Amino acid sequence: MSRKTLTGKRIAITGGAHGIGRETAMAFLAEGADIVIGDVDVGAVRAVAEQLGRSRDGTVVGLALDVTDSARFGSFLTYAERRLGGLDVLVNAADVMPSGPFLAESEAESDRQIDINLRAVIIGTRLAAERFASQGHGQIVNIGTVGGVTAALGVAVYCATKNGVVGLGAALDQELSGQGVTVSTVASGSLEDPAAVADSVVDCVLHGRGGLISVPPTSFLQAAFRPPGLVRRVFTRDGR
Repeated sequence: MSRKTLTGKRIAITGGAHGIGRETAMAFLAEGADIVIGDVDVGAVRAVAEQLGRSRDGTVVGLALDVTDSARFGSFLTYAERRLGGLDVLVNAADVMPSGPFLAESEAESDRQIDINLRAVIIGTRLAAERFASQGHGQIVNIGTVGGVTAALGVAVYCATKNGVVGLGAALDQELSGQGVTVSTVASGSLEDPAAVADSVVDCVLHGRGGLISVPPTSFLQAAFRPPGLVRRVFTRDGR
C-alpha cells in the first residue's frame, strides 16, 4: 500500500509499542493517517513514536496508557481527539498471552489476561463508542484471534478472552451500526506475522468493514498445539 488512501483519518491504537499494535501504526502511517499510540511501556512507546515520526509523514504521538484503568483510557482518547482534531478509529491491540497447561497457570495470570484481553477491550470499546455515536460516525477495531473462534491447546484462558472479544464485536456491530459506529474484529491466524494482521486492520478501515474479519491462519494453531509438558512462554502486546 502506498497511495496514502487514509489521509485525514485520525486513529488511536493501544498496545502500540510492540507487535501487532506497532505494525498497525506503521501501516496506517504509510496510508497517510495521523495516529496516537498508547502502551504501558512508556520508554518504548515514546521511542516508537519518535522513530515513526522521523520515517513517515503524518502526525504520530506516543503516550503512556494503562488500558485496564477506565479514567486513564478516557484521558488517552480525549488527548487523541484534541491532538488530532478529532477521532475516527480506535484499534484495541493491547493483549497478553501466557502459554502453558491450564492447571499450571496461576490465578493471577488468568486474571491479568481477563483484565487486559477482555475487560480493557470492553472499556475502550464503550468509551470510543460513546464518542463515535455522539458524532455520528467512527470505527472500533478489536484484535481477536482464530483461537477465539476454534480454540487451541495450551492457551485456554487466552482463547476464552478472545472468544469474548469475538462475541462482543458480533453483538455491537449490529447494535451500534444504526448510530454510525462500525465494530470490527480482526481474527488473527498467526502471532508470528503481525504485518499481515496490520494489513487486515488497515483494509477493514479503508473499506469500512464491520463484523468478523479472518486473517488466514499460518502458525498460530501449530505453535499453540503443544503437548501438556510445554515450556511456559508469555507473548505480550500490553497496553497496561
